[in-house]
Amino acid sequence: METRKIFEETGKIGNEIGRLREKIENLNTKYLEMTELCPHEIVFKYNDNHSRKMMIDGTYFCPACGKAIKCFGIDQIYDTQFKDSRIIPLTKLSLLGTPEVYRIMRNEVYDNMDTYYDSIVSVQELSSKMEDILKDKQYEYENPKKVLKKTRRNK
Repeated sequence: METRKIFEETGKIGNEIGRLREKIENLNTKYLEMTELCPHEIVFKYNDNHSRKMMIDGTYFCPACGKAIKCFGIDQIYDTQFKDSRIIPLTKLSLLGTPEVYRIMRNEVYDNMDTYYDSIVSVQELSSKMEDILKDKQYEYENPKKVLKKTRRNK
């Protein structure tokens, strides 16, 4: 391929990349604006049960806007946007906050909004329902204490 053609093609591709980056930036701005408007009526609390992470209170996830907040202290949630939310704990699972887990949670809530946003339905019932749906996504560490010891020895 001749040099002039390479300049033209890379220039076109570069312009397209710039246009797409600008579009992504605009979409990110709109997304952040939506998370600020969200009332966060319900949030799910889950934890990654790795032994070195057991001191963490948990991760809180709003299925409506997709915002997730990690809290290290038990009362830290009251200093966040989730302070007035109905918290649905997922205590029987060890979950990693992957896009797939968040997608499953969002879809479940969206498909059953009448149930999840009904204040008459108990938190325990909602927890059990979501835990049943996410049980295949549970992440179990084979032996986290051994893994932790190995990393300490190698330092």
